[in-house]
Amino acid sequence: MIHDSDKLVRVAYKKLKQMVYYDKTFLFLRKRLAEFECGEDFLDRLEQVESVLKVDAPFSSELFRKWLDGVGFVFAPKSLRPKRKPDDDEGSFVSNVTSERNYPIEKVNYLFDGPIELHLIAVLWLMTNGFKLDALLVENCYGSRLDNLVGNEDDHSANLFQKYHERYAKWRDDGINKAADLLTRENRSACIIALDLQEFYYRVQLDWDELWNSIRMKKDIHSSMRWVYSREILGENLLGCVKAIGDAYQLQIAPFLNGTHTELPPESTCLPIGLCSSPVIANWYLRDFDRAILSEVRPAYYGRYVDDILIVVANDTEPGQHPVTRFMDDVLVRTGVMHLNNHSGRYEVVSSKGLFLQKRKCVLQFFEAGHSFAGLEKFRKELQENASDFAMLPVDGDESPVEQVAYDLLYDGSINKLRSVKGIAENRWELAKHLAKQTQLQLLAAEGLDANTKRELFMFFKGRNALEYWDMWERVFAFLIAAGNLEDAERLRGQIEGELRRLRYVADDEASNEVHGGKITRLLKQSLRDHLQVSYEICRALRAEFFPSLETRLWRDSNLIRHHLVAVPLLNYTDYAGDYIVPDETRAHPVSRQKIEWSPRFVHFEECVGLIDSWFVDDEGEDSITAANSLYARFHGKELDGVSSLLIKGEEDGPQ
Repeated sequence: MIHDSDKLVRVAYKKLKQMVYYDKTFLFLRKRLAEFECGEDFLDRLEQVESVLKVDAPFSSELFRKWLDGVGFVFAPKSLRPKRKPDDDEGSFVSNVTSERNYPIEKVNYLFDGPIELHLIAVLWLMTNGFKLDALLVENCYGSRLDNLVGNEDDHSANLFQKYHERYAKWRDDGINKAADLLTRENRSACIIALDLQEFYYRVQLDWDELWNSIRMKKDIHSSMRWVYSREILGENLLGCVKAIGDAYQLQIAPFLNGTHTELPPESTCLPIGLCSSPVIANWYLRDFDRAILSEVRPAYYGRYVDDILIVVANDTEPGQHPVTRFMDDVLVRTGVMHLNNHSGRYEVVSSKGLFLQKRKCVLQFFEAGHSFAGLEKFRKELQENASDFAMLPVDGDESPVEQVAYDLLYDGSINKLRSVKGIAENRWELAKHLAKQTQLQLLAAEGLDANTKRELFMFFKGRNALEYWDMWERVFAFLIAAGNLEDAERLRGQIEGELRRLRYVADDEASNEVHGGKITRLLKQSLRDHLQVSYEICRALRAEFFPSLETRLWRDSNLIRHHLVAVPLLNYTDYAGDYIVPDETRAHPVSRQKIEWSPRFVHFEECVGLIDSWFVDDEGEDSITAANSLYARFHGKELDGVSSLLIKGEEDGPQ
């Protein structure tokens, strides 16, 4: 059992680091963590967290209040204002021009930014108390579920949340599969509706007393037994810290909320986006909504992924006119799960006042049993294929040009008629897949980029696309730098910086624009410039010989680079200081004890074999399997069971 607060904090740090390592959005947090670990006072700061855990009221301690003073936020663009569509009597206008004088951002998010110590406090609360909230959820809640080991007193793992991509795929595929079962096995017509809760994290109206009462210990603890229940007592004390962090975050964003998120109820809690405790609390907040749908609606399938909802019901009657409204009224309003708010004209969650559905994002699909449902089968097949697209690298590669995978033509009518084209839409998923495949091919073949591919990339990340795809900047830099196009990576960064100068925040309310527009624009530009810089730094650190700098050392020493871009498995766990993508020496290097101790991910046995066989480490005369198992034991505390090596000696060739 982990009662030692020092060990508890170390396990919490490993969980935080692994969570940050796999995240591709909050890069500013990734850099904060790298600076935290590479600081000379790293262990001292962990000890300070430990000292806060030992006081009776951690949320009142001087150190914790000091950390709260560092709470802030980072702006992230949510959507650009779409171009004005021509009226119906104007005909259609289709253009590939994405450059404009200004790029108006109409919606933003506030991402929590604070000292790493506060993130650690949130992780520690989940380990000691918050996991009880997760245990109260129904299995139909798919998103942001804690790993099964969290809360176990013997948990020394680095796992915090279950793998998000697996949970998302299950949420999506289970709904599609259930609709297919209704059509094929039960011969029933099916309705699939996808719903989205509006501004969910901002509109949560949390009752902290109710939350505390739902997970607190229900018995008095005698002083002689406090040591036995020390984890539970610590967890209940840390809940006060989690509340204080949320209050500090809300205080920081409050001056801007009236301009960016209008009509928020005054009771709104505004859960910190990016703090690991928030999604667990958000799931708990909707527990009554989940149960109401299951007990009152009784759908064939119900799944919720944070604020995205998928419902499948058997429906033998075609929805008819106004199908979405009719579905909402018949299925959700009549059963008392939602009601129509006459003041706002929106559907409101009955069990959670102030939460509304985004009706414009409601998507209803109706499949009648007596008609073809080939569209559903095709959709399900595509989902199955796409689930492994990032993991499966085709033997012959993917030579599709960027311009073919990154765009979709939007049709109204036959796809064979040019006049049916109504617009061009960028395909984020296909572009991400393409870049991942091509980057891996560059690592394997190192052929370099042809002129057409470079031209297409620069043309795509121009104009609005440079801002719309801000969360893919790192992928593009990784692609260019892996291919050795270092000057082009720098040139692309300059091109994106030029587009950032044209960014403007534009609120719907003119008065809010005058008060907040200028400051939000400045803060938004700075946030995106910082994100651009970190995106570039992480990729640049892979090629230290070309980019020797303090930032390169920071990313390498913290081991928060993208490990899949390192050509030799686990080479980044040694003191090798050269090029990770094209290693240019074969002398032996020692494996770093610190990098092993604070590894951000699970290390597999075959990776240990790969490093030993690469001759970049000294195997001390052992055969590669034995040496690899010894290395594996350094990562995991023991050797892998069932692994052995056999030395075979030939008659003429000696040992084999």
